[in-house]
Amino acid sequence: MTTQTYKKRAVLTGGTLVVLLALTSLYCWWNTDVLGDDAYCDGKLASADAGSVLDSAGRISAVTTQVGTGSGRAEFRCTIERTSRFIGTGTQRLTLRTGTESGSFPFTTAVWKDPASRSYFTNGATGAVSGSGGYVVLPKACWSKVGAFQGSRIVVPDDGSVTTVEAAMDQGSADPAALARLLTGLAQKVATDAGCAEPEPARPPVLAAPSDPRDTDARAVCGLKGFSLPAATLPTAAAEPGTEQVNRATAHTWACDLALSGTSGARLSLAATSDPTTLEAVRNDSDAFEELPGGKGRATTNQALLKCDTSDVYFAARFNPEYKSLLMDRVRRAGDPASTAVRLEQTTFQAFLDSAAASYGCPRAPLPTK
Repeated sequence: MTTQTYKKRAVLTGGTLVVLLALTSLYCWWNTDVLGDDAYCDGKLASADAGSVLDSAGRISAVTTQVGTGSGRAEFRCTIERTSRFIGTGTQRLTLRTGTESGSFPFTTAVWKDPASRSYFTNGATGAVSGSGGYVVLPKACWSKVGAFQGSRIVVPDDGSVTTVEAAMDQGSADPAALARLLTGLAQKVATDAGCAEPEPARPPVLAAPSDPRDTDARAVCGLKGFSLPAATLPTAAAEPGTEQVNRATAHTWACDLALSGTSGARLSLAATSDPTTLEAVRNDSDAFEELPGGKGRATTNQALLKCDTSDVYFAARFNPEYKSLLMDRVRRAGDPASTAVRLEQTTFQAFLDSAAASYGCPRAPLPTK
């Protein structure tokens, strides 16, 4: 081998190593967290916690971050994502934020629909998670101190709202247990920053998972003996008993999601809880409730807060927009006033209340007529 040939081979070998090192560096940069950020969300979220939720292959990076400025301001909203190159892993994107919500938000709002599909915390903080997101309710002392971002401005909580830390998977899904740990840690940091943390930090959450979906027994809906949906709310072929999912794994919260079979896409969610923080939140936002006769509690057409044997219990029903539209169409075709549709919803909630209340030692409570 001539000296010139040897030199050429050495140059080629050296060049190949440089290319391989460059490609390896790019691969690590695009598909791992080597030399990545230590924290996100203005330091509130450690990279290890972010990685436990965004657990696919790829690199985690910050997308947007907003934080409250000034002494005691703890509001934030941030989005992070994990993306990869070459290895075909889908993007995971997570948005975290402080939120201001109505007291009954876990059971009556469209954002938090299908309450039975979530896993509820059985200890410590009040919260729930699923693969698509979750929430933790901050301590009561925080409800007047921590607001939420709307656009570029901070919305201060009003007298009837509660403050939360919330997570939403904008793309992909998350491990619920990892998400619960992340939310609990974030809630503690937010409360500490706002000066409203409780003396004892929240314990790592233990989750109560829902049951698998099952066929609905029309004579024992949601497993409640004697509970049937009123015939007037079940138009043939449009909405009939279909499937249900129940979560009754905690001592304080029970929920049932009903997916009715038929052409309408109607869904109904029912819930009952004695969780102390949720009860306090509902009381905090109960201006629309009417006092029930005999001091039995307070109620609206689809919510009730009853005084029961050992504690108050909150009951709620939520009809999805398709179900509401179906009932309204039926009322219009019959030539009845629009208020009849509300009464049909109330009739359903009354039937649920009559069946569920006894198991909590609650009195029978006729709802206010609308």
